[in-house]
Amino acid sequence: MAESSNTDTTASGLKNENILKTIGYFWSDALNCFMFGHGPMTPTLLDVAMITGLDIASPSPSAFKLPKVPFTLSSKKECTSWGAYLNRYMKNKGPVTEREHTAFLNFWLEHFIFCGPSLAPTKNYLSLAYELAKGTQLGLGKLFLGEIYRSLQLMSVKLFHRKTVKTGGPWWFIQLWAQLYFQNQIPDFPPLTTCTFPDVNGKEIRCTSYGQALYGLPGSRLIPKEAAGWFKIFFQGLDNPLFDPYTESANFENPVSFRLGDLADDAGTQHLYSIMIRPCFLPVGMSTSNRITKPGYECYQPVVAARQLGLGQVPPHFFLHHLTASRADLPDIITAQRCYTFFDALAIPIPHDLRFSFTTDGFETWWSMWKTHVFRKALGPLLRELDAEYDIPADQPSTEGTSSGAEETSQGDSSSGNSERSANHFLLQAEETSSGDVEEIQMPSATLDLATPAVAAAQMVNPSQSAEKPIVTASAVPPSLGEGYDLSSLLSFDPESIEPTSSKAGGEPIPSTVRGPLQRLKDLLSAPTETLIEDSEEAKGILEDIQLHLPMTLQVKLWPAVTLPVFKSRVQSARQRIALRHSQLPLRADIAERCRRLNEKKAALDAKTDTSATRAELETLRKELEDLEERVRVTKQLIQDKEALVARSQDEAKSLTAGLKTDLAEIRTLSHQLVTGKDEDDKAEIAEADRVRVDAILALGVFLQ
Repeated sequence: MAESSNTDTTASGLKNENILKTIGYFWSDALNCFMFGHGPMTPTLLDVAMITGLDIASPSPSAFKLPKVPFTLSSKKECTSWGAYLNRYMKNKGPVTEREHTAFLNFWLEHFIFCGPSLAPTKNYLSLAYELAKGTQLGLGKLFLGEIYRSLQLMSVKLFHRKTVKTGGPWWFIQLWAQLYFQNQIPDFPPLTTCTFPDVNGKEIRCTSYGQALYGLPGSRLIPKEAAGWFKIFFQGLDNPLFDPYTESANFENPVSFRLGDLADDAGTQHLYSIMIRPCFLPVGMSTSNRITKPGYECYQPVVAARQLGLGQVPPHFFLHHLTASRADLPDIITAQRCYTFFDALAIPIPHDLRFSFTTDGFETWWSMWKTHVFRKALGPLLRELDAEYDIPADQPSTEGTSSGAEETSQGDSSSGNSERSANHFLLQAEETSSGDVEEIQMPSATLDLATPAVAAAQMVNPSQSAEKPIVTASAVPPSLGEGYDLSSLLSFDPESIEPTSSKAGGEPIPSTVRGPLQRLKDLLSAPTETLIEDSEEAKGILEDIQLHLPMTLQVKLWPAVTLPVFKSRVQSARQRIALRHSQLPLRADIAERCRRLNEKKAALDAKTDTSATRAELETLRKELEDLEERVRVTKQLIQDKEALVARSQDEAKSLTAGLKTDLAEIRTLSHQLVTGKDEDDKAEIAEADRVRVDAILALGVFLQ
């Protein structure tokens, strides 16, 4: 799926740029969810299991140090592209070796799953691929979702600082997820059970999973008008949003280990479902032997999008924010192991039947307040860039002071043309990114910060009244988004920052008909908190009757006070915990005393077993040993070289000796053919014979005389 690291990571021709360019506006990196007009939604472990089939139950590779791979693969210098990488390691004959299997899994992980930042092969996932090739069960599902959350968080940071957004990493999953949950807004969306997928031979076969079916959907190049349409869909929300897109999961063979339709009977499915609905710290990053990468975490809070998991949606209680930050890097493997298993013992009851659209009144109140007074104010200016008619929403009456809205609605037929021009202005780089580079767009931030549950509770208002009294002021909808405009100031839950509506001037006196009910309301609120928690209907009724005469800042303060019964169970639990703590004071004192004695023993033990100096010496000795081993290795290599030289010399000597013997034999043979003796000796013998002859002649001469 990954075409390159600098583009959205779906294959060419399948990317939907209109969705990818607009959905990022709605991500909250504080809650790790998308804040759409109809409520919060987020990719969950259920979506990861159903779309990808990745393991969500096994230990994460970030929780332990992966061993060193006993072999190496080609570097970037040798394989400058993935094509060269495939040509080097793909064979057509013979059994698949462990090296080839590891090479394939390394390609699969980096190029298709996590979509690394490099355009060429790297060793970033080599250790992980090697473990998978050996058959080790690794929890890639949680690691994958953690990487998705981290990618979206990094995107929101860049939006906040108005930097260029690069949709690298596993953004292909965000597209498939959005297409699945917003399938009713996609024209001619086919039934997923009828989709086909090409096999290795190119033959079309029936899809066996949601991931295969979604991957085959047609994409769309960037069209400003269509992108503006998607922004309006995300902003305004859906009347009947789809929270259960897996109703036909029985028609797909995968995932085999999780069958949503068998939740009531299958123990394996129940186990995986309990993991999906349990809050946890999702792993981010890996600890490998080839490079130093600190593991980290991203908070996974299913309560934000409980409807997607078939649970009733209540006002989110973000208790993880009391314990730690939403995300962080971890210092070591031990901390990572403890972090990733922190909530393993948390048991959440599994319902007998799943209800994917159920919400409580408390959630409707909370969401109505958030959407009316923060959501529209934060993202409303962006929608106005796309749609000039947004100044007066169709579902809300106009208020005094919104003259700009009246002027916009009086334009009549020209509004359509203005909307299209605004869309083109809003997506400035449509022409530059027509080739599919989604990362080119620059967007303002659209994040939310919820520090404590009390802050969220303080924002509760009556949903019916909040829809009737929108906050629409000149400052809430600026005429344009210039360089000096910062959306982050609009994303706070500080009630003092919310401007009152123009129906209540700051210096206008309180009507006499309102002063009496206000005094009665004050008397009721002066009662003990326990009384209001048990019954606040009278106070709530008074506020409903007079709220139209009150400034919005006062309403924001009063509504949480008259809806205190929503805190009943929490207050009761808090009182029970307080009573239990008081009853446990002797136990706490005993534990403190035991801890004191334990610390004393530990201090004595540390004093006797202080091995810091020894450890330093040991480290020095280890380094010396490494140096000696290196010298020994070099010496051994020299010895081997000398021995090889001696062996070669001996072989050469033997060869020369054999040659010498052959030459000697030839010389001996030739020597036998030579005449022995010296010419002088032979001449002497000849001379002797001649002398004898001369002597004989002389003798004859003498005799004859």
